[in-house]
Amino acid sequence: MARRRGGSGRGSAPRGPGAARSAAAAAAAAVLLGQLLGGHPAVAQTAALPGSAYPLVLDVDLTPNPVCSGPVRGRVQMYDPAAAKAGATLEWRVRAGEEQLAGGETVMDAKVSVAEFTIPFDRVGAASTALQFDARVLPSSAGREPGPYGKVWRDTVRRGCDPVRVASVGDSVVWGQGLDHDQKFPYLTGELLGRETGRGHQHMDYSISGAVLDAPELPAGNDDAACLRMQEKQDPDGDGEMEFGEVTQQMPDVFCQLEQAGAQARAGGYGLDLVVVNGCINDLDPFLGIGVGITPGSKKLPEAVRRECSGIGAAAENPAKDVPYFSGAKVGYGGRGMQAAIEKAHSLPGRPKVLVADFYYALSRSSSPVPVKTCRTPGVAGARLAACTSALGGVAGRYEQYTQLANDAYRQAASAANATSSDGPYAVAADGLFSRDNAVLAPHSKVWGTPSSDPAFPLRTRACPELSQSPAQCLTAAVAHPDVDGARQYADAFLLNPLLRQWFHLPAGGPHALLDAPRNGHTGSPVRLSATIDGKEPPAGYSYRWYFGDGTQQETGEATVSHTFDREGPFLPRLVLTGQDGRQVLSEAADAVTVS
Repeated sequence: MARRRGGSGRGSAPRGPGAARSAAAAAAAAVLLGQLLGGHPAVAQTAALPGSAYPLVLDVDLTPNPVCSGPVRGRVQMYDPAAAKAGATLEWRVRAGEEQLAGGETVMDAKVSVAEFTIPFDRVGAASTALQFDARVLPSSAGREPGPYGKVWRDTVRRGCDPVRVASVGDSVVWGQGLDHDQKFPYLTGELLGRETGRGHQHMDYSISGAVLDAPELPAGNDDAACLRMQEKQDPDGDGEMEFGEVTQQMPDVFCQLEQAGAQARAGGYGLDLVVVNGCINDLDPFLGIGVGITPGSKKLPEAVRRECSGIGAAAENPAKDVPYFSGAKVGYGGRGMQAAIEKAHSLPGRPKVLVADFYYALSRSSSPVPVKTCRTPGVAGARLAACTSALGGVAGRYEQYTQLANDAYRQAASAANATSSDGPYAVAADGLFSRDNAVLAPHSKVWGTPSSDPAFPLRTRACPELSQSPAQCLTAAVAHPDVDGARQYADAFLLNPLLRQWFHLPAGGPHALLDAPRNGHTGSPVRLSATIDGKEPPAGYSYRWYFGDGTQQETGEATVSHTFDREGPFLPRLVLTGQDGRQVLSEAADAVTVS
């Protein structure tokens, strides 16, 4: 197995209906409100976390496993600043179920300590073995009890010589803010591909929260090879994978992340099968730029998305380089677009396929009544109340528009990369099938993290002052990032994609279906969509879930449907057909519907 980064949280706790959901919504709105009104970002004060956050197993390195034979060798990295300050000793262990396979003690002479281990061949199963890693502080004097074990890092050793190798690059969406490493959607996507191919999988994570798509002057002149000579504080072992990826940082950008992925693959003598990538949201500032349009160069959203996601139309000088607040646009303005990132990803060892993870309707106009009520809090009145209401409504509308425009830019970038490829199509902009009705604060929200369910807060509390250039921003709890259910929805939806299934020689989930949609439409006028199977009207027994591309969906028992778009823009409809046997197949329109 390769390295699996992240491990900073255990994911969102289950959320019940009614009061629990209202509390989570209020907490999420409080954070958003704090950001928009210019105050210090609100922080989740989650003192009563399940278990102990420290010592924290920060990373487990099982490279160059998986093994075909012989013992399993690896390293475990542990993080505990308080133990390091006291020069304390940690006791760590590796378990399979209740059986301990390896363990030892290490003195914390630095904030990150590394221990090596070996597990004999006969103690690892012939197929796969699930492992758990944790650690605790030993007492400094006789008669005292050891401290509690910290959070568990989970990993799996799989016997096999040809795993599906997945690298992930991008920002906090790909990083999986607030999730443990084995709950993130790139990991889950690799796990599903490994299971369906019978090969097992490896996941290498180079993403970091806050990353920009491209910082044109870092390194100077877009010399990506210079990234290999730079070591970020969030990467204590210097291999390019961000152990502290939870901590907000604009660098390394996506192009530097890809450079590190290639260097590690060449050093390890392996090729990659799939790269999962996103980017450009931080180049635009999702809240301060997209939200209310105050970052220079971001006011006209279609132009800004074309500039930052497609790499077209930047001014010669960055107008946002001196804005007096946290902004990815300070370094990310006017860089290379997603097509260049896709092409660089495909150039890595193994000539991997590239999956561009689209954005989602985490913020939506459909949920605007809730945040408007949130503005009516003590101390917010008069002009301040009006500004709050306008700002929150503007965030939802502009973010929803950004979702639509960025997804179309991703699709065009993948198509352009495929059109110039010398070895056939290799890129796809894949949809997570999220929709407005489960946006943050909406009545059916169920797939987004909120501050009230943010177990990564203790890590940021200790790591931010040391590692972040903007501690206040870093301490902001995750809002509107996929939670455990959201990450699973991403991965499950990706595995429906017919191109991905074709590339990995997986059987189709159902018959070949074609979604027919017009190329043009008008706001307020119905548009007719229809489905055929092998060129014919589908037989009875199928159910149809239509995703119209504007954040809405509808389920029918018929192969035709009409939909009215309420705003302008390119919208790419998708359809999931489900047969009586439960098998599903995804189809998408050949072209987006241009609505004017």
